Amino acid sequence: MIGSPGTLDPPVLSRMRHEIVDPAEDWETPVPSSVAGRLDPEGRGPRLVQATSEADLPPGVLRLLRYACGPLPLERTFLLAASARPVDRSCRRFVSTPVQVLGFGERATGLWVDRGRRDPAAIVPVARIGAIEDLAVLRCRRLSVRAADVRLSVRYSSETGSLLLGALRWLRRRAAGDAQGPVPPVGQCAVGADRIPGPWQQLIETLARDAPPGGIATLFGRAPDVVGDGVARGALVGLTSTELLVLVGPDATEAAEVAGPDVLAMVDRLAVPRHALQTVTAAGERLVIRAAGVERQVAIGATLARAAAELLETAGPARRPLSVAR
Repeated sequence: MIGSPGTLDPPVLSRMRHEIVDPAEDWETPVPSSVAGRLDPEGRGPRLVQATSEADLPPGVLRLLRYACGPLPLERTFLLAASARPVDRSCRRFVSTPVQVLGFGERATGLWVDRGRRDPAAIVPVARIGAIEDLAVLRCRRLSVRAADVRLSVRYSSETGSLLLGALRWLRRRAAGDAQGPVPPVGQCAVGADRIPGPWQQLIETLARDAPPGGIATLFGRAPDVVGDGVARGALVGLTSTELLVLVGPDATEAAEVAGPDVLAMVDRLAVPRHALQTVTAAGERLVIRAAGVERQVAIGATLARAAAELLETAGPARRPLSVAR
């Protein structure tokens, strides 16, 4: 846990400010701040645009993604214009990002980047997904779809994040498949906290509406201040018959004013198919999740991490229905 900036020594603060927290991808290029300002005047990262016709996309890209990813409808295809983004905590070092096209196909999720090559920059087969992660990083949000040997990551403006919710919900269900596991009857439980704040109650209600048969078991607790800004944050662990969910975000009062499922776009989210889970353990304030060869660590607080590990141990693994396994 990092203390508030006022409690840290100047040398520590200096290292923090210059720390690279979101490294450049292979196709991104370092640029001075003046160029970054022209590429991204608002400083919020590339805006997502949902394709409505093939003409919205660079010529031939939709056909390439469909060949690599399987059937891919326009409503699950997104264009991101060329932009720039910071890579360090002080937002003084920038990289430029070329035009990108993101597609969620039946067989795989694919990312095409205008980098002088025709083939997609990353392809993650649905059957091998170990984690789907959507986080606030510096000025942008970063979506990552991870398998053991490949990672697809794309940054986008948080103002357009609600456009992705439907496609990500579809991808989570597709990745979870038909494997199912028991859901312990814990309902809603506050762990190390006296109550569940209103915005988090709304999140739980949204997740419960989307949950498969069997419902969802949820544990809420206080997340540590790893950012060092003194903002109170909560963490939520949810377990359904098909996936493990971990959500972390501030207790912002404005979150309560967001209607419906759009509130999900305001928090950091990690989704892991239950059939892919290998181990879930508590390591201090972090929950360590290993699934399909992918490891993710989430700072959710020691008490909640222990409770979440115990919940998963009690629930046991997910299994495919016998009618399907045969």
